[in-house]
Order: sequence, then structure tokens, then C-alpha cells
Amino acid sequence: MTRSTVLIVTPDQTRSIEINVWWLRWLRPVLIVLAISTVALGVALGIVTARYLSEHRHNTRQLSQLRQEVANLRNFTSTEINAKLAALGQSEQMVDNVARYLKARGVNVTPISIEPPKGMPNPAAGGVLARIGKPTPYTGSFAHDTENLLQALQDTPLGVPHHGPLSSRFGMRPNPFTGHGSEFHGGLDFKGDAGDSVHCTANGKVIVAGREGGYGNVVEVEHQHGYATVYAHLSRINVKPGQQVRAGDVLGAIGSTGRSTGPHLHYEVQHDGKRLDPEKFLSLSAPAPALD
Repeated sequence: MTRSTVLIVTPDQTRSIEINVWWLRWLRPVLIVLAISTVALGVALGIVTARYLSEHRHNTRQLSQLRQEVANLRNFTSTEINAKLAALGQSEQMVDNVARYLKARGVNVTPISIEPPKGMPNPAAGGVLARIGKPTPYTGSFAHDTENLLQALQDTPLGVPHHGPLSSRFGMRPNPFTGHGSEFHGGLDFKGDAGDSVHCTANGKVIVAGREGGYGNVVEVEHQHGYATVYAHLSRINVKPGQQVRAGDVLGAIGSTGRSTGPHLHYEVQHDGKRLDPEKFLSLSAPAPALD
């Protein structure tokens, strides 16, 4: 049978409808397939949507992280640049401070020499008689074991204690009273007028301030790294033992006390008790003396 009759009963009437059963047989599988396809499509759409939302959230997080990294990089770069600029400014200031300090100390201003010809008396020389010995060489660094250049310079005897000319150098020389014979001179003699100021050449502590035999009125200052400086034949002493002094401070005045032929300053630089040639400390271009 390919046709069926369906009765439809209502309050007003009753009627019948004939239905072709063959079409119903084909419609059922089609509806089933359509329903399955709809469900599969819905599931697939849900999976795609979920993946899209997940990737979108992931991409959003990555974008946020990337933006934060860019911001951090900008801040870091800006901070680094500012720090380098600040460091450069400090370096320039330090160089300026060092230059001004060296200029004030008279470094690289080599005093002229007025030493008399051999065999003639020296009117501006003196000092204690010292036994002849081998001078201590010096080829080391003035600022070893220190990080602060300016502090190292201030703690190291540099420059001149007086701007007068050199009347006698370090080492062997004729007797300044007669011009004959020879004796060892353990420092430099700077000619000057009585009363001229004598300046300390480095920061330190006064350990001697008084009269000491051939030195006459003398001041000795102890510095860092084993250094000491001696200022002799003074007419006046302005400091006391134990007093802290700084480079450039006035220690006293030029005179002719002790074993002296006339007004001058006898200046010594010592390291661990050994006399060094002070002329090596007057100019940065001089060969560096070496410490044992």
C-alpha cells in the first residue's frame, strides 16, 4: 500500500486526508541526517568558538605582556641613559676638580734653578749633614690601592711648597758654605725671602713642629701610604704636633735657622723613612719613582 487515509475530526466537521506513505519513508532518514548534521555543526561551531576565545585571550595576554616589556624597556633605557649622563657629569666635575687642585698645587710648574757654579758658595742652601747612601728609586704609582683619584692626589705629596727658584737639588752637591768638597743633600732647597709662606703639599698630620739641630725650625707632616714631608730652616712655625693639615695650608715661613747660608726652604719627601727625590713629585710628566 502506498497511500493511507487520515481522519481529522473537529467540533464542526469530520474530514479525511490521503497521504502518500512512500514520501514519508524517504523523509524520515532525511530528517534524521539533517538533525545529526545540525548537532555536529553546533558542536563544531562550539569548538571553533571556544578555540577562538582561548586564542583571543592568549593573544591578549601576550599583547599585554609585550606592551609591558616595551614600557619596561623604555623606562630601563631612559634610566640607563640618565644614569650614564649623571655619571658623565660627575666624571667631568671630577676632572675639573683634579685640574683645579693640580693647578693650585703648582704641579707641572718646574721651578727654575739658580744653583751656583761648582766651587762657589751657595747663599741659599743648607740642611743637616747626611751620610752618603744610595738614593731610593721610585717607579711605582702614587695612587695605588685607592679608588678616589682626587683623594689619592690630596694624600700624596705633589707640587711645590714654595714658588721660589731651586737653589740646591737632591743628591750629591758641594759644601754650600765653602763651595768645595761634597756632601749628600736629602731634599730640595727653594730660595725665598724671610717671611714667605711655606705650604703643605698633601693632607696629613703634623708629627714634628719645633727646633731640630741642623734643620733649625722644622715641621714634619705624616701622610697616607707611608709618605712624610719635611719643611726646614723656618723663621716661624704656624702648626702644632698632632694637628691635621690639608694640602695648601700654611705651615710656617721661610727663614735661615739651623745649618743655613741664607733664607730658603729645605723640603724633603720621605717614604717609610727613606728620602726620595722631591723633584719627582713636582711634575706629573716626571719619571715615576718606585716604592720598594
